[in-house]
Amino acid sequence: MHDLIDEKVRRYENLLNEMWTASEKYLGKASVQLLVERVVWDLSAEYKEIELLHLDENGISCKEILTSLKENQDFPVDEMFMKFITRYVEILSRLIGSENAEKIMKILREEMKDNGDNS
Repeated sequence: MHDLIDEKVRRYENLLNEMWTASEKYLGKASVQLLVERVVWDLSAEYKEIELLHLDENGISCKEILTSLKENQDFPVDEMFMKFITRYVEILSRLIGSENAEKIMKILREEMKDNGDNS
């Protein structure tokens, strides 16, 4: 069971880094970092684990989230990350326009397909 959670979190980590990279082209590194921090803050009341998301100049790391989830394997991983992505894209579309946000979403959908997500 832990291997499944580990795989999911790593897949989401890759997806979040793809979001970071694609968004950075429109907003710049500092603005993307602020956007990620804002989404973390928004979701932290519902999912304390999201506060373990680590940001630095290299992007996003979910290593600490993985460590935390080893103790709580019933945690709704998919729900938390999907709410993160949804909230991120909502804010992003307000900042750069829905057309540009849709371009980023297309990239993300392709990335999810390439990573074996069948949803």
